[in-house]
Amino acid sequence: MPVLRLPTHDHLAYIDTGPADGPPLLLIHGFTGTATGDLGGLIAEFTPRHRVLAPDLRGYGQSRPPNRDFPPDFYQRDAADMAALLDAVRPGPVVVLGFSDGAEVSLLLAAARPDLVRGVVAWGVSGVISPEELTGVANWLPVSAWGPERDKWKRQIITRHGAEQFPAMVEGWVAAARAIAAAGGNICYEQAASITCPVLLLNGDGEEGNTPRDVRLLAARIPGARLEFVPNCGHGIHRDRPDVLLARIRAFLAEHY
Repeated sequence: MPVLRLPTHDHLAYIDTGPADGPPLLLIHGFTGTATGDLGGLIAEFTPRHRVLAPDLRGYGQSRPPNRDFPPDFYQRDAADMAALLDAVRPGPVVVLGFSDGAEVSLLLAAARPDLVRGVVAWGVSGVISPEELTGVANWLPVSAWGPERDKWKRQIITRHGAEQFPAMVEGWVAAARAIAAAGGNICYEQAASITCPVLLLNGDGEEGNTPRDVRLLAARIPGARLEFVPNCGHGIHRDRPDVLLARIRAFLAEHY
């Protein structure tokens, strides 16, 4: 993977694949994910025609050391990293495909740097840390009490990011979520009114922390945004309904490239 040196981080590793002159895409993974771990199927799907940029966010996967941390402004920090990547690589305005934390980051990037973003498809998103989210993630703690039902996630974190990041990742994210909620809960909702590019929001109808109430409010705040609830689906639409997600992304790209 190519590596970008950042002023405030040792390095940011990223995939840069597909035709150099293809319509550019930026793919942003979610919490405890990596580019290939979360979005490998989409990378493979779009590489033949598109220039695909897909970083491991700072502290994740190959973008370490140092290891990941979660200050209360980590979403804004990740958006600034994505802007630094695009400023360095200069692919032209990109369509951003973002999942979960990566979805929030994609909207912050679009709001802060409209010159870099042609459009956004975001799934697993709400723009805020809700009371429902806090209730759900409180069940992650203490990590020492995790049972067999979370063995797969534990092994995944260790394999992708190193044993030293378990349980620090989980505890760090929960602490950040609590701090964001205490400050009013905003992730990207307040900034969303500044977004000028086309936006498609997709959430599974089985989402819990990202409530229908909050994502509807987020969609209403983004000028011209479209919102769709995907049936029979949870947080990870790319896992639960990859056919639906791919069809929606293809239609969005056909409209905006």
